[in-house]
Amino acid sequence: MQLLEKVYALAEPHLAGKTVVDGVLGLNFVGVQLDDGGCHFITLMREALPPGERCGRPGLAMLGRPASEIGRWALEGADDLQRSLGMAVLNAASPYYPRAEEAEENQKDDGLPLLQPGDTVGMIGFMRPSIRQLLPHCERMVIFDRAQDPEQKQAQEQELLGEKAAIYPMERQAELLPLCDVVIITGTSMVNHTTEYILSHCGKAREVLLKGFSFPYYPAAYADTPITALGSVYFNADAAALFRPLSLGGGKDQVMEFAHHCQTRIK
Repeated sequence: MQLLEKVYALAEPHLAGKTVVDGVLGLNFVGVQLDDGGCHFITLMREALPPGERCGRPGLAMLGRPASEIGRWALEGADDLQRSLGMAVLNAASPYYPRAEEAEENQKDDGLPLLQPGDTVGMIGFMRPSIRQLLPHCERMVIFDRAQDPEQKQAQEQELLGEKAAIYPMERQAELLPLCDVVIITGTSMVNHTTEYILSHCGKAREVLLKGFSFPYYPAAYADTPITALGSVYFNADAAALFRPLSLGGGKDQVMEFAHHCQTRIK
């Protein structure tokens, strides 16, 4: 929790005086809009959804509430859904994203510049596009995916993984992460509060990249951690147009029409 407390301390001045005015709880993404027009969307981890009618309560509860209050859900939310909405508020208020023209230069990097020949890459979360791009350039890849049965997922994805990559249960992180030269961590680890545990096993890693939609983009908060780079996504001024398609089951294809990639060095 220490890392998220640092994040919130940096975010609080930018949340002050702002209100949550709209949001969406879709099948694949959740999102928010603040009264200054700022929007952000977070990948929904459906395997951890609360049951029945409880699923919709956080969305209704946040409307009209201060951004500083809903932003604290990132730290104190009762479940992944509530914490995701809190994280979306923090990012909707973040002033630290680069300008779009600066971000586009790194749009296709996806972690490749971090690799050296012979590297073992650890990946937290099954990120298919990153696996496809990075696997030819590393010696070995070990992948951990909370949402899937490792053996079943391995069989489903064997054509992609080939001989160089394998999927392992989360319980083996403490054993295998210390063997990795580069570690790529999904931003959803911030939502489920596992980031600091993961980082505690990255002592050998030369590079640690935190990436995705779901981590709070306040770069200074990560300066005293093993994280060396952030790979993030942020949204343009027209992104409120996503609320309707996401409410109808839209996914990443729709989201990326309004998004910009950026990669930021921490150290």
